[in-house]
Amino acid sequence: MSCRTDRTMAIRTLVLTVLALVPTALVAQSGAPASVAFHSSRDGNNNIYVMDPDGSFQTHVNTDASNDQRADISPDGRQIAFVSNRAGGHFEVFVMNSDGSDARQLTGTPATATNTWPRWSPSGEWIAFQSNVSGAFQIYAIHPDGSDLAQITNSAVNQFPAWSPDGTRLAVRRDVDISVIDVAGGTGPVRLTTTVALGVVNQMASWSPDGTQIAFMSTRETGNYPSVFLMNADGSGQIDLTPKPAGETGMWSSRAPAWSPNGKYIYFTGVRPDLTTEQIYVMNADGSNQTRLTSMGVNAEATVRHVRPPTITGATATPSVLWPPTSKMVRVSVEVGASDDSDPAPACRITGVTSNELIGGTAWKITAPLTVDLRAERFGQGTGRIYTLSVVCTNSSELSSTTTVLVTVPHDQSK
Repeated sequence: MSCRTDRTMAIRTLVLTVLALVPTALVAQSGAPASVAFHSSRDGNNNIYVMDPDGSFQTHVNTDASNDQRADISPDGRQIAFVSNRAGGHFEVFVMNSDGSDARQLTGTPATATNTWPRWSPSGEWIAFQSNVSGAFQIYAIHPDGSDLAQITNSAVNQFPAWSPDGTRLAVRRDVDISVIDVAGGTGPVRLTTTVALGVVNQMASWSPDGTQIAFMSTRETGNYPSVFLMNADGSGQIDLTPKPAGETGMWSSRAPAWSPNGKYIYFTGVRPDLTTEQIYVMNADGSNQTRLTSMGVNAEATVRHVRPPTITGATATPSVLWPPTSKMVRVSVEVGASDDSDPAPACRITGVTSNELIGGTAWKITAPLTVDLRAERFGQGTGRIYTLSVVCTNSSELSSTTTVLVTVPHDQSK
């Protein structure tokens, strides 16, 4: 499991002092510690930072003197992909450990090339990125150890890859519109946006965790300012989540959206009249409650780790057999084994009970998260009663997995 790295009291004090400078109220959010990555110029040059989902504990990951940016945390939380100009002065894709150690260069291209926008696949097996090494920008993928470089697109201009939750598709900017491409190449690109005005672009797509919606940036509004839009995964229902208020004459832009693991929030990079440098914001998925999370320097392009639900490794009930059938309530405890690479202690609880026999009256009562009272009875003419206990384990990102546990009341002792 991946847990929050140890922080000294001095770092905590410094971080809390920095956060005190943010004028807007932080919003309480669920999620794994240090699961939001971004780049910041607060220390003079762009470096990689991570923070908790609510904006707290903004932590400097690396201190290289180069220009490091566009970070993305691996699904298991152990590595961070990013781009840097530390090798030859042009941008290449790198991977480092989550604490900033052991930075490894994945791509090596001529000085005229730019490799950027690395994004981990949901499985953590691939990193997609864009490169103009062959001329126009195309999408490539590479394993995090630098092996098996593959070119995914080879026509038009393709940029800003975003993996679908199942890892089979990429939403990309293709020319000036958002299209979805099949990673395996089985089907052609499907265009989701239609640009008709000169100078308008749609880009920087981000899939919702359930795969039903895509957030993206568009400059289609009057004035051509960047704004975060939302659409269904088939391209329908496109709406502007961050429109510039009527009469507002100050600076205004919103771009680079990224969903929270539970699908309730969208992070984005914004410029607002109260602080006219790019900062990280978060809002509800309907565009409401836009809250600034950063304030020092320029902070941009937050990405959110693709957290997975807990893995339930086993569940047992004690006792699992109720005998004799005295019709009395018996206390049953459930022990659950669960692993989670983002939460060391996912919370498990019994959520419901069913029976294979039609029962009149009360035959069970949930008394605590993992205890339930069950009535030790069964029909005399039946084959025995089977209670099915539903158990749900939920991690700090509000992602859940479910299992069931059986408790039986046999017809007789031979069963």
